[in-house]
Amino acid sequence: MTPGPVADGYLTASNSYDGYMYVFGKGRSVTTVTASDKNLAKGETVLIEGTVLDQSPAQPNTPCVSKDSMTTYMEFLHMQKPIPSGVTVTGVPVMLLAIDESGSVIDIGTATSDVSGSFQIAWKPPDEGVYKITATFPGDDSYGTSWAETGLLVGPATAEITIPKQTVPPDYTWTIIGTGIAVIIAVAIAAVLILKKK
Repeated sequence: MTPGPVADGYLTASNSYDGYMYVFGKGRSVTTVTASDKNLAKGETVLIEGTVLDQSPAQPNTPCVSKDSMTTYMEFLHMQKPIPSGVTVTGVPVMLLAIDESGSVIDIGTATSDVSGSFQIAWKPPDEGVYKITATFPGDDSYGTSWAETGLLVGPATAEITIPKQTVPPDYTWTIIGTGIAVIIAVAIAAVLILKKK
């Protein structure tokens, strides 16, 4: 590319490869976040997920990518160049915080978005109550910062269900066999006695 004028932090350059003029500078970004279950019991884990997308005019709603992946991904988007085999396009870091009803801030962690712009992180809230979950992309040399917020309600822990032990009924097999034998013997004795009287 042949560099052109610079204004307001943006550089222009003409590209003889495709005949377009490009403008280089920080692009706007947009972050989304949601919780997979808005209402869960204490002790359960929730999946927090969202996206970080580029809002630049030339490629709106494409994923924000890391500095190391920028050249490869821009060539893929705008010059129809394939992503070389063995090269992984990486996304950007997203900081996740939870704010409880008392205003205490809990650091959930940092997730990294992928080539689709999506990120995920699992979290187990420590207490009952309503939480605000914020996802912040701090921005970098390529993109401006953006953030989003969602809510989460944690209720009481699910009561454990106790299944009573099944009582084993007594085994009457030998009692029945013994009774049967006794009946047979009694019938035999009665028969012998009747035959003797005759």
